[in-house]
Amino acid sequence: METSEFIDNLAAGNAAAAKEALNDMLSARAFEALEGRKVELAKNLYNGKEESNDSDIEVQDTEDTAVEQ
Repeated sequence: METSEFIDNLAAGNAAAAKEALNDMLSARAFEALEGRKVELAKNLYNGKEESNDSDIEVQDTEDTAVEQ
């Protein structure tokens, strides 16, 4: 939605449509800000490097450690 739609609806006295337009605009801005923040955090977290933690994973076999009585 555009700001002009919001203003037009408000000027025409169409409060419900104006409210919907305003909510849509605010949601779009919040989503854009969130996406930008996610990119910023990802860059800071990984310093521009793509890392794989596959070698850090340890698998324990619990069947071999069972005690037989």
